[in-house]
Amino acid sequence: MSLVNMSGVNFDSKIFLNQVNNNTIPKTTENLNEEDKVNFEDVIKNTINKVNNVQVKANEDVEALIKGEDITMHDVMLSMQESQISMQLMLEMRNKLYDAYKELSSVQL
Repeated sequence: MSLVNMSGVNFDSKIFLNQVNNNTIPKTTENLNEEDKVNFEDVIKNTINKVNNVQVKANEDVEALIKGEDITMHDVMLSMQESQISMQLMLEMRNKLYDAYKELSSVQL
């Protein structure tokens, strides 16, 4: 998978994807409609919930395979890999946000 191609990533923020695809990130939020404004806290909560849901689905798929239900090993491996990649992505984003916070907090005013 290419690092630039975001089509395989589950990300619901239409604003973010449109801005990335069109390379037009606004300098201010004054021109945005009320429904287009996104709260940072909500984005973080939604992302954590999505990663958790992927982890839960992977665990359910493993349990279903162990119980002998109608699921293939291929599907289980795919869901496990998806959960691993989503967790790695979330941890990398957390690390980048923490580094940015440290850098901003060390700026002298």
